[in-house]
Amino acid sequence: MPNTSGHKKSPVSFLLPLLWLGLPFSSPVFLCAADPLPERPFLKKLSPADWPSFSDDDGLKDLAESCRQSLSYYNTLPPDREFLFGNDRLSVSHMIDTFETLLTLLGDSSPDFRAALEKQFDVYRADGPAPSRDVTFTAYYEHTLDASLSPTAEYRFPLYRRPPDLMELPATSAGGITVGRKNETGEFVPYYSRAEIDTEKILADRGLEIAWAKDPLEIYFLQVQGSGWLQLPRGDRLRIRYQANNGHPYRSIGTFLIERGLLPKENFSRAVMAAYLRNHPDQRQDILNQNPRYVFFEIDRGPQSRHALGSLRVPLTAKRSIATDPQLFPKGALAWMEIEGDDPVRRFVLNQDEGGAIKGPGRVDYFVGEGPEAETYAQRFYRRGKLYLLVKKKRS
Repeated sequence: MPNTSGHKKSPVSFLLPLLWLGLPFSSPVFLCAADPLPERPFLKKLSPADWPSFSDDDGLKDLAESCRQSLSYYNTLPPDREFLFGNDRLSVSHMIDTFETLLTLLGDSSPDFRAALEKQFDVYRADGPAPSRDVTFTAYYEHTLDASLSPTAEYRFPLYRRPPDLMELPATSAGGITVGRKNETGEFVPYYSRAEIDTEKILADRGLEIAWAKDPLEIYFLQVQGSGWLQLPRGDRLRIRYQANNGHPYRSIGTFLIERGLLPKENFSRAVMAAYLRNHPDQRQDILNQNPRYVFFEIDRGPQSRHALGSLRVPLTAKRSIATDPQLFPKGALAWMEIEGDDPVRRFVLNQDEGGAIKGPGRVDYFVGEGPEAETYAQRFYRRGKLYLLVKKKRS
């Protein structure tokens, strides 16, 4: 709900708002079919004495439903698929057994949930960058965009579906893909940039428009989040989802504005950036063009349209689903996030999504749902904390 700029480490040096504003976190990225499984030295198996309390601050609300979504994902996988926890390779059947056991525990009336976990589960701590080894948490949400399904004088900025000439080829190196198009001579070249699409209107009048918005800045924020809702003039809402991107590297608009001295680093926020761009309409598109990445969308009117879907193609659960680096963390796994300080967060979450900007062992994106409250929460959420993974013990 992705920056696929190729960063290999966590962008922990960014400010809170820069992380939130500058990086699209939740859209799926396309990966090679067979992900390599190198050892995961950043995942350390712990003895129970080093476990967190596992006292969930939301009382395990909605946890069983989110677990069922991960279980449904595992049930679609081939039996030879493996998942790596530290140095432990675990089969799909082991992951299924993990969640069936967990759902049984959640349905048990026993008051000591942690004791039951200690008896049947292993726990791994995910270490972020040295020296603190903390994990950096950000949050994402479902953006709502005022839009029309036909152009008018008010709604004149298009949202595009995936162009038919956009091609995705398997990369020759591990991970990722190559995105581009064939030019007039048949050569495979990079796809059109944001400037070519928004300023030069290279895709106009090709029948690719799926909706029109009032404000190009709001389109940009939708692209950052990757999916959300279209709010139509007569009150109807339509689900809109990430469909593809143009393959260009992501560049942070917030960082650009700060580096140029146009905005101060201190107290930077999305509101400050948006106000600057709206107060300088003559500069706005040129500034947005500093990020060449462009996201294409599709409207979903199907039976799953009421759900936000993660990269596993299962519904996400607000404040129970997270996004991590899919090359490093086992997809669908049960996790525990723990953030201390003011407004602490201590809860079980499920690794059900990914984002191109969420790279490295020290980055987690936390899905917080939809609506103004979720948007405000996500804008302000930039925290350091701990992440743990849980899985059923291997049989002797």
